[in-house]
Amino acid sequence: MKTDCSACSSLCCVALHFDRGTDFALDKPAGIACPNLDPQKFSCAIHDDLVKAGFSGCIKFDCLGAGQHTVQGVFGGTDWRRHPELLPEMMEVFRLLRRLHQSLEILKYLELMPLGEEQLHLVNMLKAGFTEPDDGWTLSTLTALETDGAFDLYHTALPAFQSLFDDPKALAALRAAT
Repeated sequence: MKTDCSACSSLCCVALHFDRGTDFALDKPAGIACPNLDPQKFSCAIHDDLVKAGFSGCIKFDCLGAGQHTVQGVFGGTDWRRHPELLPEMMEVFRLLRRLHQSLEILKYLELMPLGEEQLHLVNMLKAGFTEPDDGWTLSTLTALETDGAFDLYHTALPAFQSLFDDPKALAALRAAT
């Protein structure tokens, strides 16, 4: 779940919306490429000056690998610029993979904490619900995580871990492990 922007096609620069404010210098709807995206490359034309230009949100954002997993894993290296007809599907896959990767990231951190037997069983059950299919993720299998309730189960189960975040020893164990 490590981000590799070089293996992506700047999905975050097109798929996400920006709200003008402290993190973004302009409003940009989802599905429209950021005006700072270099038209000849898949890179930001102002990357070295993002903060100065009012785009600190770009630096703060981490897709947790959903971008390259979308482009390389699900779409086999196809990009939305050469195949703009795929952009809506790529955006949906990116959204679902971000949600999946965020969920897996939290489960990974929970595993580093001193879990009780029931909590450990719950983490393992949730991880099993997020197991990648043998033939890889597709829009259909990712959508099933929403429609079949895997994401709902995950969000329903999270309160079972709240006590860990109120426990200074558990938080110290997490800090020591990361």
